[in-house]
Order: sequence, then structure tokens, then C-alpha cells
Amino acid sequence: MDVSRRLSRLSASSAADFVLVLRLEDIRWLTGFTGGTAQLVVQRSTHDAWLLVDGRYFERAIAETSTSQALVHVERVIADITTEEMIGRIVGTSGLAVDPSHLTAHHMTTLQNVCTVHSEKTQLDDLRRVKDESEIALIARAATIADIALATVVADGLMGKSEKQIRNQLDHLMREGGADDVAFETIVATGPNGARPHHEPSNDHVESGHGVVIDFGAMVDGYKSDMTRTIRVGAVSGEYQRMFELVLEAESAGIASVKAGVLGAAVDAAARAVFLREGVDREYVHGTGHGIGLYIHEQPILSPRCTAVLGINEVVTVEPGLYRGGVGGVRIEDLVVVTGDSCRILTQTPKDLTCPRSPRTI
Repeated sequence: MDVSRRLSRLSASSAADFVLVLRLEDIRWLTGFTGGTAQLVVQRSTHDAWLLVDGRYFERAIAETSTSQALVHVERVIADITTEEMIGRIVGTSGLAVDPSHLTAHHMTTLQNVCTVHSEKTQLDDLRRVKDESEIALIARAATIADIALATVVADGLMGKSEKQIRNQLDHLMREGGADDVAFETIVATGPNGARPHHEPSNDHVESGHGVVIDFGAMVDGYKSDMTRTIRVGAVSGEYQRMFELVLEAESAGIASVKAGVLGAAVDAAARAVFLREGVDREYVHGTGHGIGLYIHEQPILSPRCTAVLGINEVVTVEPGLYRGGVGGVRIEDLVVVTGDSCRILTQTPKDLTCPRSPRTI
């Protein structure tokens, strides 16, 4: 589905004919505008929309909405009138729906002074779940850039490098490879640091016998990729090797369960069953995956409580892990597209990665 038709997907409501969109990623999805500040007012009964931007972004908004063919009135915000007053004039006596989690209490109060405001959970989290072919292509491109970057980093050798050095090299290679930016702050965790799922790269160095958890992604035209690989450097302990094997099995089980019509909780259960069988489920401290797109974490969140049903062309991650204090962690993550009775894996980096003891590969 192209951008020009997305505004029409906002369902009408008897409580509020107008809806205020504040998150920039949502505005980008609906209109094609990529600037750094904006507010969007949509009349759901007519699909008319007003994009409110200041002078810094006015020409950009005109150009980008023209390219996207979104039917949007671009309005310049000027000093003589506040944005809230502009919204009030557009809405008039009609109601305005706002997701209260997207704005401050002060902003809510200001809006209530100019129009009738209704608190309403956004529809956009659900609307963005199913991706069109152009969105999938951008996510796949971002995944390929990440694949190529990691291959270079591993081939160059990890032994003796600090977590920060590995992070910096990987981020640089993704940008040089065509990414607009990194998708999120790259995680590199070596040895015992791997027991922290969201460890921030430090000056600790990779040693022989370490497992190195690398969680990262690229961004292309706003769309993000997400991959985790755990690389064993030299000869790891038998305990760590068993952790690795269990995570690899759990990730395969999770991917095998991904198909249209399955509950998100069922995907989580398929991966988690491996850890339950081995009595290590307490070392699995997060859910099995999440949707991805313009946000790094989108709906659905694949956890034991997920009641969402997967649909064709949803893009989700599958990323089980084990984390053991004093030993380290193992996480393996792939991006997959739901294709019907199975899924297509976008991540092409091998999962069973090792790196020799020497600073460079042999």
C-alpha cells in the first residue's frame, strides 16, 4: 500500500472526527514527511489532513508530501499564532482524539483550552504492523547492510579488541555500506558482560574463550533492521557451549512456529519450551521477539502475554537468549517476514559463528 492511501485507513469515530498525530514516525508513515518536528491533524470522515510545520521544514514538507502523493494541506506555523490555536481553528466544534501517552500533561491542557479533546489509544500501532512490499524491501536492505558489516568485523578478528572498538567499526561499516544511520545503540558484550542483555560497550577486551554478543541494526529511509549474533572466540567452556546449543535450538523452534494465524504467545512458547525442558528458563529474562519497521520495537511484542495474531507481511524478530552470571550470555536473533504457513528469513549471517584466537582469521 502506498503512502497516498494510508490516511484513509484511520477508522472513523463517533466520539471524535479529528485525530492528532504527534509521533514523527507515524507522521512519516501517513504523509512521507521526514522532518524533525511536526504535528498532523486528520479528519477521519473525509481523510483530509493538515500537516503543521515551522518555517525550517515548510519547503521540505511541500516537496515530500508531493512526492508521496499524500493528500495533505501543509500549514506553516508562524509566531503570531500557537500550534494549538491552529489546531483549534481546524477542528472547530468537533472533537479531537489524542493518545495521552504521546504528549505531556501540559500539552494536553493547552489543547483542551482550544477544543474538545478525547483520550483515545492510537490506531497506528496496529495499522503499521502489516508492511507493504516497499517497506519490506527497505527492511531487507537494512538487514543486508548489517550482514555485510558484521562479516567484515568477524573476518578482521575480535581477539584483543575492546567492545567499544568493535562497536565503532561495525557502526562505521554500516554507514559506509549505505545505512543512513544505525537502527539503535549497538550492543557488544564480551565474556561475563554478556549476562547483561542490554550491556553498553565498554573498554573490556575480547579474550580467548569468550562469547561475544553483538546486537545491532542498520536504518535505511527510516526503516530498521535488528540482528544478534553470539561469536565464540577460541575454545569456550563446555558449559558455555551447551548454552549456545540450547539458544540455537530455541531460536530454530521459534522461527519454525512463525506463520499467519499463530498467536504471538505461541511463538514465545515454542522457543521457551527448549529452556523449560532443560530447567534453565529462569535464565531467559525477556520475550522472544517484536515487530519492527520505523520503530525498532513495534507491535506485536512476542511474549507469554501476547494475544496478537500474526498476519501475512508482518516483520518480526525471533531472539531467544540465556544469561548466566559469571559465565556470560548467548542471544541469536533473526528478522523474519510472515509469508503464510511459514516465514522468510531476512537475516543471512550464519548463526554458528566462531572466531580464532589470533587477531585475524586464518
